Amino acid sequence: MIVVFGATGTIGAPLVTALLAKGAQVRAVTSDASKIDALKSQGCEAVVASFDDPDALAQACAGAQKAFLVTPADLDMRSWKANVIAAATKAGVKHMAISTGLGASPKAGLTFGIWHSESQELLKESGMDWTLIQPTYFIQNLLWQAGNIAANDVYLDDLGGPISWVDARDIADVAAVALTSDGHAGKAYGLTGSQAVNGDEIAALLSKATGRKIVLQHVSPTESHAGMVASGMDPAVADAMVQLSGLGPKGYLAGIETTVSDILNRPARSVADFITQNSAAFKS
Repeated sequence: MIVVFGATGTIGAPLVTALLAKGAQVRAVTSDASKIDALKSQGCEAVVASFDDPDALAQACAGAQKAFLVTPADLDMRSWKANVIAAATKAGVKHMAISTGLGASPKAGLTFGIWHSESQELLKESGMDWTLIQPTYFIQNLLWQAGNIAANDVYLDDLGGPISWVDARDIADVAAVALTSDGHAGKAYGLTGSQAVNGDEIAALLSKATGRKIVLQHVSPTESHAGMVASGMDPAVADAMVQLSGLGPKGYLAGIETTVSDILNRPARSVADFITQNSAAFKS
């Protein structure tokens, strides 16, 4: 049994699908009771558990041999991961793969890198076998702007530099391999796409996919922070997001890792293909 925490999220949802396709027994965990039936319809177990509920987390881990853990970017993400790691350890889970972030390490100079590193070190100290899944920016984040792009023909760029965007489905596929085959314990997998794409290139791809001229509009760090806070994000998390995006103009988010192709024996999914496949979302 493989238990997937965050089973309805950007990584967790395709991971459940990928694991079931491999014939694995899956227990999907969500905090949203309204999503239980949809999860069960895929052929997996499904349970409700809040990251703040140790008893529910313990029940979710019962009888599982392996686990995958991902949480939203939140001020409580470290305590949430600590709760799951503790529950899994107590339940006798043997191997956990945890999604953190590219560059997370004890020496990280960024807030997210430090937060993720704390969780990684906690997992390493748990006694479980571990695999670190460390992605960069998700291509799926482009869909956050679908409504604005469709309505205003504007792509808002708060990154200001080339980004080696990675598809969350590739992250899920790598995690599925790590949890269903040997040789992945004790490994840290940095995950990116196969090329770095800047804002001008994304606007051009959106223009081609929609048949309309999509204009690039740069967003300042101050505007970006204000927008995130207005959407409900904790100011401290927004600070960390702005700090991370500030690496974009320096080219520090453009590095390429070959992990996806190395593990999956196929090319990483591209930004161009993603935009083409989701062109309807940017039109309506």
